Amino acid sequence: MKYILVLYICSITSGQCPSSSISGWQFNNHYDCINGGYAIAQKSFRQLEQMEEFERDYIEQEKIVIKFECRQVGTTT
Repeated sequence: MKYILVLYICSITSGQCPSSSISGWQFNNHYDCINGGYAIAQKSFRQLEQMEEFERDYIEQEKIVIKFECRQVGTTT
């Protein structure tokens, strides 16, 4: 099985995750995808302030987090 990493930008305040993106990262197993997901989510969170719409005050007010999932693709052979 292959897994792709999908990232979500979410607001804990509203409970909404209005944006998602497929990261482009592909993994050969679930374990590696989860392990990579934590590292990539942390890096993505740290880069949020560089985006104009995610100033630190907004991140604090909305309690913005990065969530992720490892989506299975393909079939077993």
